[in-house]
Amino acid sequence: MSDDGFRKLGALIRTCRSAARLTQAELGRRAGIVGKYVSEIERGTRDIPFSTLRAIAEDGLGLVLEVRFRPPGSTAPTSTEIPSSVADLARGIANLSPDQRARVVAIIKILLRLATH
Repeated sequence: MSDDGFRKLGALIRTCRSAARLTQAELGRRAGIVGKYVSEIERGTRDIPFSTLRAIAEDGLGLVLEVRFRPPGSTAPTSTEIPSSVADLARGIANLSPDQRARVVAIIKILLRLATH
């Protein structure tokens, strides 16, 4: 993976961690690694073995890690890629204060319930 790929992966992990309201130390404890390593991963300065990525995603964040392959040079997005507008929105929500974030999440949950009924 390129340095840019490590930075993008680290930013995604940071966004998910912030959305889950976890500190780096808490995420590290859940994933079986130290918080300093989480910090290095989030900054994109450390390579991350697949087993560690799985531990962070599944054990640390409670997410399901799916891996998809596509031909080299293919630019077609896979169904697991998050649209940039959604990722931007998630980052914006993650940067709110805990109280503001809780209010926004509550509103989103209400809207989702209304949309599915």
